[in-house]
Amino acid sequence: MSTSVILVSTYDPGYLSIFEHLVRRELDQGNQALVLDTTALQGTPAGSFHAGLLRATRLPVPGHDIAQRVTALGAEYLRPTLSASDDDPLEPELEELLEIAVQSALITFYRTDRPRRNRRPVRTTSAALTREGRAVYRAVRALCTTRDIALAYIPNGRFPHQKLAGLALRDAGVATRHIEKGEGANRAYVQDYAPQDRLKSQGAVDTVLEGLSDAEVDAIADAWLAKRAPAADSRNEFSTLWSTGIPDAVAAARKSGSPVVGFFTSSQDEFLFLGPEWQLHDWQDQFSAFDALLSRFEAEGYSTFLRVHPNLATKAHECFVRERAGIRRLAARHPGLIVIWHDDPANSYSLLEASDAVVVWDSTVGLEASARGLPVWTTATSRYGLVADTRELLSAEQLEAEGVTPWTVDPHRAKRFIAYLVLRDQDVTPGERWTAWDPDHPPRRARLAAIAVSGGIPGAMEAVRSLADVYRHRRLSANLRLLRR
Repeated sequence: MSTSVILVSTYDPGYLSIFEHLVRRELDQGNQALVLDTTALQGTPAGSFHAGLLRATRLPVPGHDIAQRVTALGAEYLRPTLSASDDDPLEPELEELLEIAVQSALITFYRTDRPRRNRRPVRTTSAALTREGRAVYRAVRALCTTRDIALAYIPNGRFPHQKLAGLALRDAGVATRHIEKGEGANRAYVQDYAPQDRLKSQGAVDTVLEGLSDAEVDAIADAWLAKRAPAADSRNEFSTLWSTGIPDAVAAARKSGSPVVGFFTSSQDEFLFLGPEWQLHDWQDQFSAFDALLSRFEAEGYSTFLRVHPNLATKAHECFVRERAGIRRLAARHPGLIVIWHDDPANSYSLLEASDAVVVWDSTVGLEASARGLPVWTTATSRYGLVADTRELLSAEQLEAEGVTPWTVDPHRAKRFIAYLVLRDQDVTPGERWTAWDPDHPPRRARLAAIAVSGGIPGAMEAVRSLADVYRHRRLSANLRLLRR
């Protein structure tokens, strides 16, 4: 009988359901299941609700009974704690990879591509993240030396506790499965490569779709695309702010008879520390890339618009100000450019319908545009570019050599990648829910506790500031529209 380890690094109810599902599945397959709870080693909040606020309002904290629940199923439960030696550095190679993971986490928590470690909260979090990476590595290695582990499940693989757990399993020769929330309710990503592994993800498309007809693939992708459009049950978190129309200036450009190319900005910071396979471009940033392509399209008689990504509002204020300044400089260099700001109610899918071609940095809208049959140029490597019928323009030299001549797009190629995203996940068999309340209708106390750890950031004040920034970075009309809905 082999032993499988499920690494628990969060008490988020959705992930707890996935962890429980994996425990049940391993036990059903006749394996021993060992739950390794690393939350006591971690330097950031382990749950999606502030534990102190929940306790103060007499609500049970999700995951408080995890030991009892998994042992009742028949699993073994271990929860290591920090020790003084966890401040000691690891081997140089591990320390280098740990630093990359720490920087990636800081970018996420502090919502900027330039987290300032001279700020006391950032410096404190950085030290805690470093400590957690070292502690988790040592805990996992110690487990692997005392137990015969055949398989281990670890969440994602990007943050320090995840990355270093994966490295410890690698060094111990243990097979690893990465887990993540899936593309829909009660679905989970469970694969032997991390979800951000651009090459392995695209390399697995043919295997996942094996045996499906083109019509079946298209039907799966079309259903996914329909769920992205504005609707009461839309899976696109930004569609709540959208109307059904497009700006008058874009409509006028469309009526003028000139072709229209839409530029869609991306959240660049998310990909800065995902590894060298994501950093193949020579552009300084997306604005320098867009500047060059705008000049080329304008010279060829195109009308142009720029759709600013709605999540610009979620960035830290200094990052928001810097990005906004970059957009304004771009608009000043191209007076004919129609700028559609992040809080404009224009529907991005209506904008796609009004476009003859699309330019992105690396965002998912490029995949959706290609699935609609539009020529798409990505100015950075994307997670879909090796499968979908899109073109990369990663440098000024490549732009000069290849130009921007549209082509007849094969939308089925993009739909293959979309269908892969849907089918690579597995169903999660739900057990007893992990919250004491209905997750679709949480009480006000639970909603306040969620705000206090918004984005997983350490410190309730930082979390509240992150929420305040969202409203600060949108015009009043957009905030009122969101609150009404």
